[in-house]
Amino acid sequence: MKIRTLNDLQDAVDKEMAWRKHELSAVRSNVATARNHAKDTAIRAGIALLYAHWEGGIKNMATYYLEYVAMQGLPYGQLKPNFLAISIKNDLTSFTESNKSTIHTAVVSDVLQKQADKARIPVTGVIKTASNLNSSIFIEIMATIGLDDLQYQSSYKLIDEVLLSKRNAIAHGERLEALSLDEARYFEIHEKVLNLLIQFAADVTNAAALRLYLSA
Repeated sequence: MKIRTLNDLQDAVDKEMAWRKHELSAVRSNVATARNHAKDTAIRAGIALLYAHWEGGIKNMATYYLEYVAMQGLPYGQLKPNFLAISIKNDLTSFTESNKSTIHTAVVSDVLQKQADKARIPVTGVIKTASNLNSSIFIEIMATIGLDDLQYQSSYKLIDEVLLSKRNAIAHGERLEALSLDEARYFEIHEKVLNLLIQFAADVTNAAALRLYLSA
């Protein structure tokens, strides 16, 4: 389905969040009801799935927003510069790698001429997480779609030093005892990450509704 309207975007984001909330609720329930050694296994699996939903949710919802903006049919001159940057990425690479003034001038001329052109914003493969959605990559994703990351900055320590750190340690076979991770701590991490996803979903739909993709 092409995301052309605000309703299309809202539907896509709602569906994305609905199944993720459902599965994360089941994961939380498994941790709460598991006994003895099974609880350790449930917590380990829970952290792995929690990270998977963090990465997948952010990547997909950012892509939905990018597609929505791309489908508005606006000229580059009316959009924030990040959308033009996405479109001329290859030209920017040529500009950086070349020492030829002819190439530099051609790239600059092309950028200036594109201001009046209808935006042709690529969508597929633009939002990249490198299977390691830490705060640095998240910041780049926000810059790619032209949104402010200010309200997320207080959560970067949680993302980097807690969620990713514990997920990576579990993936490498570490025991829970070495990770200072028990049921209560898992529930705390679970709620904070889920709230970040809920916040991002709201930010994406609000940005579209408020037309924050437009240049100042």
